Amino acid sequence: MSETTIAAGKPGITAINIYTVAETRQNALVMALDKATTDIFAQVPGFISATVHASLDRTRVVNYAQWTSLEAYEEMLRRPEVREHLLEVMSIAHTADPRLYTVRSVHRP
Repeated sequence: MSETTIAAGKPGITAINIYTVAETRQNALVMALDKATTDIFAQVPGFISATVHASLDRTRVVNYAQWTSLEAYEEMLRRPEVREHLLEVMSIAHTADPRLYTVRSVHRP
C-alpha cells in the first residue's frame, strides 16, 4: 500500500468531500466513514489513503482520500458496496459536496 504523501505534481487524484451534518450526528458520520474506509475502500485497487476531519463546531466532516488515478476512483464508484455506503452516509449527513483535485503546491516551514 502506498503512503499518504501530499506533493505537487504527484500522479493520482485527491477526492475531498465536505459534509454538513447536525451537531448531534457528527460522530455517527465519522464512525460510518471510518468503518467504510477500513471495510471497503482499503480493499479497493487504487486506494492510497483517507483521512477524516471533524470540525470543532461539529457541523462539518471532511473526507480527504487519495487514489492512484481517476480510473481507479471511477471504478470504485461502480461497486455496489460503495453505493450502499453512500446511501448510509447520506442518511446521516444533510449535504455532501464531493470534488476531485490535483495538488498544485505544497508549503512547509
